[in-house]
Amino acid sequence: MDISLRYRRTVIGPLWITLTLAATIASVGTVYAALFKQDIAAFLPPFAVGLIVWTLIATTLQEGANVFVASGHLIKAVPAPLIVHVLQMLARNVLIFAHHLLIVVMLHVAVPWPLRWTMLLALPGLALLLVVLLGGAVALGVLCARFRDIGSAIVSGLQFIFFLTPVIWTEDSVRGTALAWLTWVNPFATLLDLVRKPLLSQPIDQAQWLLGIAYALAAAAIGLGCYARYRRRVAYWL
Repeated sequence: MDISLRYRRTVIGPLWITLTLAATIASVGTVYAALFKQDIAAFLPPFAVGLIVWTLIATTLQEGANVFVASGHLIKAVPAPLIVHVLQMLARNVLIFAHHLLIVVMLHVAVPWPLRWTMLLALPGLALLLVVLLGGAVALGVLCARFRDIGSAIVSGLQFIFFLTPVIWTEDSVRGTALAWLTWVNPFATLLDLVRKPLLSQPIDQAQWLLGIAYALAAAAIGLGCYARYRRRVAYWL
């Protein structure tokens, strides 16, 4: 209902978001493939899936930072647990992500790649990513309710991290160079690959799964800690 209300009286509704992202993938992917002198059939699938997953990450964290501020009128009026507002925001972005997966299907028709049973590993990878996003959204939401300037800092920071994450560039392009450490130090690179590589039928290192589990546990601990300690103060900060 939350998504539908945003696009009522439109013909295709929420699919406008998917069409906009598809146009971005087609235009930017073609240009960057030419700039990097790569075969578009090899460059476009990783770029497209990476941008779809990154959109889920960036949108969830940006909206999570302002989730309590945006729901301030409901928090003051309705005695509901604060986590409800975070879960609603997360569910909305997951549904939009599901719409975006149509792009992956259409891309596979245009530029096919092998289909293997390992593609199902994208589900546990997505589960780990959602745990990280849930914990991060709770912590950022509490923090930004107290200090409003942090929300703007999150938007700027995510734009910077985007260029440090292998979305428009690949791991192979930096392997063996001084920038190879970016793929291991950047947690978003690992979380992105846990979803992207299975969808593209590519193998994942065991170390990446261990890192993904560690990130999920750390985010869950931070989110639960912030929620347990500060949930009663959020309404006063709003």
